[in-house]
Amino acid sequence: MNNKIHLLLTILAVLITTSLAFIPNPGSLVNTATAQSPICDNGVVTTGSPSHALPVILIHGYKENSNVWAVWENLLFQNNIPFCTVSFLPSFNFLFDYDACGSAEKHSKDIEQIVQLVKDVTEQDKVNIVAHSKGGLDARVYLDDTNTPDVANLIMIGTPNAGGLFADSNVFNPLETCIPAAWDLTSFAPSTRANQNLHTNYYTIAGVCFDGLLPNDGLVAKSSVHSEPYFHSLADSPNCHLDLLGSYEYGLVNNILNNG
Repeated sequence: MNNKIHLLLTILAVLITTSLAFIPNPGSLVNTATAQSPICDNGVVTTGSPSHALPVILIHGYKENSNVWAVWENLLFQNNIPFCTVSFLPSFNFLFDYDACGSAEKHSKDIEQIVQLVKDVTEQDKVNIVAHSKGGLDARVYLDDTNTPDVANLIMIGTPNAGGLFADSNVFNPLETCIPAAWDLTSFAPSTRANQNLHTNYYTIAGVCFDGLLPNDGLVAKSSVHSEPYFHSLADSPNCHLDLLGSYEYGLVNNILNNG
């Protein structure tokens, strides 16, 4: 009898523990397979105490996912800054229009919903956006399309704002599968000519691990990142394109994120 009672208690404990694992933390928005609209992925949009800073939306780039923000997630949490990392949802309207390979126009519509969601949850009137690589183009298109007053600052890290020779040559590669995202990275793409949103401050950080006649981060030229006169250059990083989301770059933007 004791063995049976012990077995029943063990099963009950396992069931309770398993059930608790699926209860979301208060203030967190976690992506699910059945989600019908964009939500935060791996994101914490509220912290244990009221934040002194605007919530930050982190947007990944070409062929990336939200995991690229792992270092920043820890730093933002330590600084009590609410954040939301984004993974774009699949679209079945076009064969290759999915996740990181979606168009800037498609992603801009996702960003619009995510901004509103984060505002609602945090009860803030504005957000900050930090974007890596193509994510900056997605955000620029969103700001241009909507002329929204909801974004205080857009910080673009390694974003090919004027396109680049690498993308121009690669887009016609028959082995290129990340379409239409690859088209948005070319120098002739509409996304690289998105208009300024006067409600938002635009900041840029370029990688210059290759410094010479054409300083670049291995994929994107410094001149492309800082291409528009209304962009405010925060500084250049000695890191290459895929290493631009570390503590060094966070230190360059910390004051902006802490002061809204």
